[in-house]
Amino acid sequence: MSGASSLIRLPAHQSEPEKWMTPLARTVYRLSCRVWGTEGAVCLVGRSQSLAQLLERVAKVAPFPEPVLLLGESGTGKELLARALYLLSPRRNRPFVPVNCPQFQDGNLTVSELFGHKKGSFTGAIADRQGAFELADGGVIFLDEVADLHLSAQVMLLRTLATGEFQSLGDSKVRRANVRVIAATNQSLESLRLGDRFRQDLYFRLRYFRLQVPPLRERGDDWLDLLNFTLHTLARRHGVEKAPSQRALDVLARHNWPGNVRELIAVATMGYAMAEGRTIEPEHFLELLGEDPCPRRRVEDELIRQLIQQGNFWGLVHDAFLRRDLNRAQVQHIIRWGLAHSGGSYKGMLRLFHMRQEEYQRFMDFLRHHRLKPQ
Repeated sequence: MSGASSLIRLPAHQSEPEKWMTPLARTVYRLSCRVWGTEGAVCLVGRSQSLAQLLERVAKVAPFPEPVLLLGESGTGKELLARALYLLSPRRNRPFVPVNCPQFQDGNLTVSELFGHKKGSFTGAIADRQGAFELADGGVIFLDEVADLHLSAQVMLLRTLATGEFQSLGDSKVRRANVRVIAATNQSLESLRLGDRFRQDLYFRLRYFRLQVPPLRERGDDWLDLLNFTLHTLARRHGVEKAPSQRALDVLARHNWPGNVRELIAVATMGYAMAEGRTIEPEHFLELLGEDPCPRRRVEDELIRQLIQQGNFWGLVHDAFLRRDLNRAQVQHIIRWGLAHSGGSYKGMLRLFHMRQEEYQRFMDFLRHHRLKPQ
């Protein structure tokens, strides 16, 4: 892993956010700067294969008008993906209207948020109000955490998705809206489909296109790009460059990031704020890491299981590392496990991981070149 000084003190021509993005993410970033300015820019940071493949699917799905269902853990950046879908679509010159579904637990308020209401249609309706569908006509509505949408609103939403028509509360007039719906949830497909709080017919209507957003722990070294990007942003905002020590990087590399991108940004910001000098140490952010409920080694242990069951090291580990889907700490854990089960012998590891003896030099060159030998 690079030293701390090379992580944030970059030459001026390399210090823009685009440095840590895939080509498609750069396109989204530039479009978002035009639409919302740099303060509202969509920054999809990371260069792993899993993120690149997801963005390629986003680009393919973006031109269509049908609904999209985004699935992923909390903090993975589902709203950013929704905005990317919007920016890459022909609708980007029309409104993007986000709706936080858990915010309204009262049925009337939920329906009003989506479809509007007429004055006096329910207690507290003191004036006419436009809903999200009317405001977003020609554009996109983003339904965040759609699994928590009130049942009364689910019935009306289903009709609108099927016909494009809706009625405001207390209004007899039928209106039409040309709106694309992008919905997101952190719940699993099965729990959404089989639960009693979400209509199955609405589930099938929403998942016309389905995109799975990977957790940060499955995105290789993207955590490091996100760390660099966050520290770079803070340095520009506050005028002081700060970089993590190698000790801090080692701690962060072992962390599982259960809170995903949101957690990493919080940790980086805490470290930057607490460091009195220019070097961020583990003690500056450790209180935010807390107890890791999901050990980092889940991904590595699954790979080890596949390797010992006749898996191919070059495809499962070597290629995944070069694609940035595995990071250095993960590969080192696999190698450390191999040494522990082959009597400390790298040659013995060949047999353990089903490599040929003539591949020994290639194996060792790979480990040396990428500094993958565990300490």
